[in-house]
Parts: sequence; C-alpha cells; structure tokens
Amino acid sequence: MSIMFHDADRTSAIHTLAELTAFLKTDFTRPEMLTDQDYDCLSDIDRDVYDRARMLYASGGIVLATPHVQEASRLLTQAFAVNVGRNSGHVGLLLDGDSTVGKTETTKTLMRTVYSQYKRFFPDFENHNRIPIVYISVPASSTAKLLIKAFAEFFGLPVISRESMGDMRVRVVKALIAAGTQLIVVDELQNLVGRSVGLGESVDVLKNLHNEVPATFVYAGFQLADSTLLSGAKGQQLRGRFTILTMDRLNLSDPADRKTWAGLIAGFEKKLPLRHQELGTLKEHRDYLYMRTSGSIGSLAKLLTASAAELINNPARTVERLTEAVMDTVTLDIYAEENYAILKNGQTKGTKSAMHSMAELISA
Repeated sequence: MSIMFHDADRTSAIHTLAELTAFLKTDFTRPEMLTDQDYDCLSDIDRDVYDRARMLYASGGIVLATPHVQEASRLLTQAFAVNVGRNSGHVGLLLDGDSTVGKTETTKTLMRTVYSQYKRFFPDFENHNRIPIVYISVPASSTAKLLIKAFAEFFGLPVISRESMGDMRVRVVKALIAAGTQLIVVDELQNLVGRSVGLGESVDVLKNLHNEVPATFVYAGFQLADSTLLSGAKGQQLRGRFTILTMDRLNLSDPADRKTWAGLIAGFEKKLPLRHQELGTLKEHRDYLYMRTSGSIGSLAKLLTASAAELINNPARTVERLTEAVMDTVTLDIYAEENYAILKNGQTKGTKSAMHSMAELISA
C-alpha cells in the first residue's frame, strides 16, 4: 500500500487570494465507476491515474447538503437580502459548534455557493478586478493588529512593521471596497476570545468593518455563544447584528436526527467512488457508524473517506465494498475513539449494554 503524496501545486490553504480562488474554481467530478473487466484492462499507469483520481475525489470532492449546510445557506441568503440596501451596520451569520461538527466545511460550501451565483450574474468579474469572497483564519492569540494584518496578507498588501493598526485598517477597507467584496468569512474566531487584553479593540475592528465595508460577514468558531466576545457592551453590538447557528452533534434519541443520520449515510454511500459498493447496503451499519463517530458529521466523513482509501489503495483488497472490518482499520479523532471504547465496554448507567441500547435507539 503506497503513500498518497499531494501534487506540488495543490492549494494548501485558502486564506490568500490566489489559494481561495484556486479552491473556488476547482471542479470536483466523481470519476466513472469501471467494471472489473474495464478496470483489469487498464495499464498499470492508467490504473494508477484512475485510482488517484478517485482518491482525490473522495478526499476533497464529496459535499453533502447537511441540515447545518441547508440552514446556514438559508440564513446567509436572508442576511444578503437585509444588507443589499444598507450602508452601515450590516448583519451576518455566526457558526458556533465543537470541533469536527463541520464548521469549516460548511463555510467552504457557503463560499462555493456564493461564488457560483456571483459568477453566473457577473461572468466577467475577474476582468474588472472584482474579488467577491474573502476568507480569513484568525491567528492564534490574535490581537486587533494581527487580525487586520491577516486581511492585508489575503490581498497581498505590503505589511510594514512600524505601520499603525489604524493605517493598515484604512488600506484594508479600501482594498475590500475596491474589490466589490460580497462575502467575508472569518474562521477560527475563538482565537480572539482567549485574550481579555485587547479583546475590545478586536471587536471594534470587526464592528468598524461591518460599518465601512458593504459586505456580508460569516464568523465561525467554537464556544462562542457564551464567550467574552459576545458579552459586555461591545459584545452586545455583535449579538444585535449576527444570527447564531449552533452546530451540534446528532442525537439519535431524537427522531429528526435519526432521519438525518440515515440520510447522511445514504448520501455518502451514493458519492463514494467505490466500484463494488451496492447502494443501500451501508445503512446496515448505521448503528456502528454512529458509535464510531459519536454523531459527528466530520468524523463520519473521515471514517468513510479513509475506508474508501483503504479499499482503493490497498492491492490486497480486491473487492471495494465497505464492511465493519474495513472501517475498523481507520483510527479517528481522540474524542470519537474514547467514546467508542466506552460503548464497546458497555459502560453505561442503564442495565443494558451500551451497544445494545444504541442499536435500539437507531432502529427505533
């Protein structure tokens, strides 16, 4: 089984203009699933190319319209409508949730949606130096100046160490207005929350951007709803402008979440580039999948993607079909693995084992 190395020109991040543009322009198309006869007729080189294409699609091309994505899209559309005629105090959307619930993937889907629609309305926007979307990842232990510096670096503006934060902000605002930016995504917002000193200044920077730039903002981070960022007089101003979408893990004791979980599994199965996977068979493992991932959509995506990679990339596996034995070869995040160990050991408060109780919940 060989290591999958990425291409030298692969986009490594999306927080510069060139990287984000490359990401938004990438068209992920699911490769055709070849029959065994056609697959065996491929030369070694062609087979490697075909398998690599499937791996790349499984790794970055599978996008599902999860309930979180659907609700975020609805709320963002509302925010755009409210902002369309405003010249200050623009409203926005705040995505709040634990790690692995899919916040960053949701923001990527939102950006792709906005980019697609903008390109349809303004097909020649690049000829006019328009930059419809800006993405910023807040640096760790960020200050107001580091935050505005991240905006400057996105545009490739020169950053002078002796320049004041105010002067840098003026240049950033001019760049955003000149670019006609429509959507500004600020990810990892919790990196502002951890600093009490200067936090008010950082909030002021964001608030001033809302007032000065005619764009719609999306913030994403974890533990934001009850954080210092949204408390006090300054935080109240953000609360008054942003709609908060809390992204929770799915709870299979809830009928709606059970239905959602089943739909996610079916959606992933339909898009996985496996030649022998029979549609509808993955639902037999929905209780196992929930226990492995603790109801995290992000962990589910990693489990199924890594399992697909095992089937495609391991020459010892001649049948590309997901089984629990295959999925057991994948190690997930620490949170998911610890919870799964507890369930396997039957450590519950009830009289029935955790495995049996969970299976009953899922099949209910």
